[in-house]
Amino acid sequence: MLKKLILAAAGLALAAPAFAHDGGRGHGWGHYRHPHFNPRPVFIHPRPVVVMPPPHVFYAPPAPVYYASPPVVYRPAPVYAPVYPAPLPPSGVSIRLHFPL
Repeated sequence: MLKKLILAAAGLALAAPAFAHDGGRGHGWGHYRHPHFNPRPVFIHPRPVVVMPPPHVFYAPPAPVYYASPPVVYRPAPVYAPVYPAPLPPSGVSIRLHFPL
């Protein structure tokens, strides 16, 4: 029995570092009370300078413009009122009888 007790004590002695606590600095119980972290270094790089020639732009030539001669406008021929013989003066009595001749 003594032999088993010595072996158990030796096993606990060898396993004791595995149960050691680091003082609450990030591992084990209580690490949430005293957070300890090292922020990563930040490197700020300047934007790259891109040097490009301007693009070649081709525009279509303007459409040709054709000028027509102005239209010729003639004055219309004059229209005169028809000439009829002078009407006869009305007679005093008319019964509107028409006889064929």
